Amino acid sequence: MMEDELIELWKSSSEQTRIRFEKSKLMIELQSSLGRLHRWWNFIERVNVISALITIPTFILIVYVAPLTSMKIASILVIAWSIYVGVRMSSIKKIKPNDFEKNYLQYLEKTKVYLLAQKRLLETSLNWAMLTIYPIVLLFFVDLWDKPLARYIGVTAFLALVGIGIYEHYLSKRRVKNEITPRLDQIDELIKELKE
Repeated sequence: MMEDELIELWKSSSEQTRIRFEKSKLMIELQSSLGRLHRWWNFIERVNVISALITIPTFILIVYVAPLTSMKIASILVIAWSIYVGVRMSSIKKIKPNDFEKNYLQYLEKTKVYLLAQKRLLETSLNWAMLTIYPIVLLFFVDLWDKPLARYIGVTAFLALVGIGIYEHYLSKRRVKNEITPRLDQIDELIKELKE
């Protein structure tokens, strides 16, 4: 009975009311999906902070106890790399829109800028995050290359990092394709409708 009444009400409503309802529905769906995306990005930032809190003290200790100069230099570079990645990831937080913008259109435009920044960061993470750590790992083990056990550990660590880099690259590409790009399309559609 209730469903029939809603159908009749929908049929009898004006075209303008239907369009307003569709916009509201799109806004609610977008807000829900953006909420999930924001929670995911916060999780990524927390993982970054925790890994930096583990990496930095560990390599500070290695700087003091490592017997070889190349290990000390590589450890300092790992600390600098960890700080750089953390700063680069957290820089996105500065442009994150808040829910209390002047109007919904302005919120959507700021959200679009925020998502585009995330997209660029994820698409280029292979270049600025993974490819920069590989030479540092090789430098860490370069003076130990004549020792078989150290060579085995160095090659294993390097191959593990290559595997992590490949996995992270494809995970980022999938995230951009399945999560960020559809939301950008939704935002563009809503912005277009709100400007009409």
